[in-house]
Amino acid sequence: MKRSGWSGYDARFADEERVELYARQYDDGSYDDHVWRLEKPVLMDVLRRERVRRGRLGVLDFACGTGRILREVEKVADELTGVDISAEMTRRAAEASPRALVMTGNVLTENLLAGPYDAVTVFRFLLNAPRDIRVPVLRRIRQHMKPGGLLVVNNHGHFPSLRSIAVRVPRSRPERPSELRHRDIVELLSASGFRLESRHGFSAFPPVLHRNLPVTALRRADAIACRPPLQRITGGLMVEQLYVARAAT
Repeated sequence: MKRSGWSGYDARFADEERVELYARQYDDGSYDDHVWRLEKPVLMDVLRRERVRRGRLGVLDFACGTGRILREVEKVADELTGVDISAEMTRRAAEASPRALVMTGNVLTENLLAGPYDAVTVFRFLLNAPRDIRVPVLRRIRQHMKPGGLLVVNNHGHFPSLRSIAVRVPRSRPERPSELRHRDIVELLSASGFRLESRHGFSAFPPVLHRNLPVTALRRADAIACRPPLQRITGGLMVEQLYVARAAT
């Protein structure tokens, strides 16, 4: 099992320049910033409702990166923890969210997690992580959650979506990116001890269209496509998928 460094992720994001390039993906006006603006209200609504349900909220943001999720979640969390395998990432995350306890290390080989946590967020991990550590990591997280605890994960490379079609166009991309199907996520959650509650889709149009079509009109259309009434039709075809699950009891 590829546990040490998760296939070089910690080394790849060891230097400041690489981490800076990663952080710039979310600069104002970028495609990833656009997707995050659609996704963020749903995430925050889910967490606020969970806080009302429980009376308080202790949150773990796993694979916290530079602190994008931490910075938002601290608005609703009573206690907040961030964990990432990259030291340079966690340095930035601690700056982004001073109230959070931010730790660096590999949860499969180090005793980092405490809890029990009321809720756990896991963004941009499942698709990027080696296949053989996905379930072990989710199971380790499950062990540190309260009964019926809330898990929110995302899949930023959903298949099928317009993105998956676009990257199959000849010469549109030198290599095919990683992708996960809905059934892959459901199987991962089930194998790790979680029960799926809901699924939300964001970004109907892939980056290639945002680069080549009038971006203002495209993003307005995107926002409309993400509204709840249309989600029933468009949700399963969107690039970004947000899953809300519960720790099985």
